[in-house]
Amino acid sequence: MTESHTMSLDSGRTDESRDTESEQRRVQELSRYVLAQDKPDPQLRFIVELAVQTMGSDMGGISLVYQSHIWLPVTVGFTLTELDRNDTFCSDAVASEADFFEVQDAFTEDWSAKKPVVRTAPHYRHYAGVTLHGSRGYLLGTLWVMWLLPGRLNAAQRTMLQGLGRLVVDTLELRYCDAVTGMYNRNAFVQHLQQAKCADGAKELTVGYIDMSGFHQINEVFGRRTGDAALAEVAARITGWAGTDNPVAHMGGDRFAFALLGPAEGDELAALTRMIDVPITLPGSRMQALRARIGYVRQPLPTQFAAAALLDMAETAASSIGDLDGFSVVREYGSELRERSGILHDLLAVLQGSPGAGTLTMHYQPQVNFAKQKLIGLEALVRWVHPLRGTVLPSTFVPLAESSGRSYELDLLVMREVCRDMRHWADAGLPQVPVSLNFSRASLLHPGLPEAIADLLEEWRLPGALLEVEVTESQLLEAPEALHERISALRDLGLRIAIDDFGIGYSNLDAIGTLPFDRLKVDRRFVHGVADSAVTASLFRLIQGVAEVSDAELLCEGLERQADLDWLRHQHAYCVQGWYFSSALPPQGVEQLLRAWHQHAQQSGTMGDVRELFTRH
Repeated sequence: MTESHTMSLDSGRTDESRDTESEQRRVQELSRYVLAQDKPDPQLRFIVELAVQTMGSDMGGISLVYQSHIWLPVTVGFTLTELDRNDTFCSDAVASEADFFEVQDAFTEDWSAKKPVVRTAPHYRHYAGVTLHGSRGYLLGTLWVMWLLPGRLNAAQRTMLQGLGRLVVDTLELRYCDAVTGMYNRNAFVQHLQQAKCADGAKELTVGYIDMSGFHQINEVFGRRTGDAALAEVAARITGWAGTDNPVAHMGGDRFAFALLGPAEGDELAALTRMIDVPITLPGSRMQALRARIGYVRQPLPTQFAAAALLDMAETAASSIGDLDGFSVVREYGSELRERSGILHDLLAVLQGSPGAGTLTMHYQPQVNFAKQKLIGLEALVRWVHPLRGTVLPSTFVPLAESSGRSYELDLLVMREVCRDMRHWADAGLPQVPVSLNFSRASLLHPGLPEAIADLLEEWRLPGALLEVEVTESQLLEAPEALHERISALRDLGLRIAIDDFGIGYSNLDAIGTLPFDRLKVDRRFVHGVADSAVTASLFRLIQGVAEVSDAELLCEGLERQADLDWLRHQHAYCVQGWYFSSALPPQGVEQLLRAWHQHAQQSGTMGDVRELFTRH
């Protein structure tokens, strides 16, 4: 291969013009704007190296053309990653609409001699490039090579360069494009969005995220091919709406993204919703209405936010839209969602162990058999102590962990904290009581969960029988085979299984009948006020019957009143959890309670009023 040259606009000549120096600073500034560079693709680089070798050129690369810029994902003998489009021969190659474009000697024409790559050292003069078009005809960019000396490719060299260009197209489409819609994928969109932030003269940027609703039914009823055709139709509508100067992308599944240079007026976004809401024609002349959740964020330029962060904001706005009622809905990312994103950012920092975002702490609510006056367990409840926000409740941050795909990490971190506390209590010689934990659906279905739990049990020297995993009845109906497999693996480790929130979900007795469990937890709405409501009492007895048939312990949540306790006593439902006995306690409070309970248990007489014991500790 020929010696590699670095693009330089400083030739060392004393007569270098001021505009050349200005050009150097501008091109260097452009290169610094590329903050979200993609990792190099070794196959693309190999093709470029092969082109440079076979052509005997001094440098080469792949250019992806976008609006006013040329993005260079792969270069050989050239160090910049982005150039102004008017400064490149690649722009001329695209404008020619020819499959092959060549400039034999750039010094002979004024328009070519003005290119920075020609008029500054080391003065490249010969350019040859092939345009790259995707399988659906859309323009991708160019594969090009350049020489310091003038020249001309022969027919064999032209054929070779065009053949290499076809290989580049295949690789680019796999990496940067979506085969169904022909649009750029998320990876390429972020790159183009980063460039859009630096567009000359632009004062505002609008980034949008589109989450479609309705494709799922099309795929199920008419098959994947019809679903793909419908997806391509929507992609064409979005592309037509955005125009050629604004990047759009298919983010996977039924989700899209767009970026608009300039302010996005309300009428403009309303036009997008009307375009999406037009029904799609399916086989048999059947019409299918599609709807979309559209989130967007507007930022004045220049902006401190990276491209990926802007896209995340738009996605957050879209995900905050609830059920769609007949039409597509648009929502702007505002202060409320900004707060949500800030919490998510800090939560991810906590999961990564960053001390500046606060810590996760555990609280435990006691579970009591009041007939036997016995502490039968603890339910672990996580809290987030934030340095600025104070105590953040799980109802705020757990859904964020689930929506961001980090619930498995969160659940394992919670379990580690529980194991740490249990080990501390055991080392202090205190009674060991089982602790129950809630796991998200994603965690329960994660194939690595049993092994991760086994590792934690071994690390903290705890028997599996001291841990209980709670499964909500709604989870029983989601991927039942995978869930049953995971539950079986957990039971093999000795863990107890509890059905949580029973009675408020789907109440599928078939699902419950096929899953072995140890405890049935009655939701508080069937406990609080049960003494005063005949309807609630009847429903409670039905749930109690399910527990008896299943040979499972019945635990009543949400006990707060003496009247309800008396009613439960008459029903022989003695296992309870709730504020009547105790609120959730921090680890130090549990330690004091276990120590007091142990002392009372060693006394020869009765323990007296169980509630009084909790009150004192």
